Amino acid sequence: MSRSNYRTFFLFIAFTIAAAVLWFLFRYNNTYEEYVEVAIEWNNVPVDVELSDSARNIKVPIKIKSSGFRLLWLHYEDMKVPLDFKAIVKTNNGNLVFNPELARTAIDRALGDGIDILEVEANPITMAYQQFASKELPLEKDFKINFEGSFKEYGASSFDVKQVKITGNDELIKELKVLKVKIDDFTVGDSLVAKTINLNALYPDLKIDPAEVTYTVRAAEMTEGSFKIPVTVNNRPVDGTVKVIPDMVTVIFISKLVDYDSIDKTDFKVTVDIDDLENDEATVVPVLTYDNEKINTARVQPQFVQILVIQ
Repeated sequence: MSRSNYRTFFLFIAFTIAAAVLWFLFRYNNTYEEYVEVAIEWNNVPVDVELSDSARNIKVPIKIKSSGFRLLWLHYEDMKVPLDFKAIVKTNNGNLVFNPELARTAIDRALGDGIDILEVEANPITMAYQQFASKELPLEKDFKINFEGSFKEYGASSFDVKQVKITGNDELIKELKVLKVKIDDFTVGDSLVAKTINLNALYPDLKIDPAEVTYTVRAAEMTEGSFKIPVTVNNRPVDGTVKVIPDMVTVIFISKLVDYDSIDKTDFKVTVDIDDLENDEATVVPVLTYDNEKINTARVQPQFVQILVIQ
């Protein structure tokens, strides 16, 4: 083949390719309408509901309008739309009913820009399912917390939820009054420790919502201090002398180490009330009060004092 023939051949090939590209661009740049199916992915399904295979794999026919390029791309990707089960699915006489029209906004959002939804399957779909026994139970801590060094619990440690919803075997559900959370004991050596616990791992035969809970322990480096405080007598008799033995008691308090210097003896008051004595009773428990939020706990030693009323 001569050089001129080669040139003619390659020009023909280039022209054919250019024509094909122009035809492709012209054809697929136009706007088309087409019926497609979108698969529904259910989120937030109640733990006591077990959907059938058909209910889990619902596909909704829709009519859309878009460019040929966009429609061509849709044929090569799975169109999945995540939906909130509790928000979309309705209950009607014990049946679960899904109305695709209610999901129109979510479907539109999932398809993205450049696609207009013209129609959505209007017929409600009744979903097959099984429902298991369920009830809500309080959580009960079944583990110990140890504190490192001078760290002690500061405030109340607790779960982030007060109760959970459990689902499973009817007899087992009936027997349970609380859900015990049993994990290995652990040691706290910081001001804040949050322990995440997988309840489904502890109870594999149950479905639990929420499946994970967090137990939070607040701690602080604590120290102990003490003061000698006089016992104040309230409602002294006008015609007698009152003697308290001992008339000074020791108040022992616990506070954060950083707050120790902000506490003094004027924060405490120890009192006994003559009106609280019954008959010839001579021994009473002194009442300790304090007005300083930096004090964590406090107690009196000795726990009892004697009251002598001399007429």
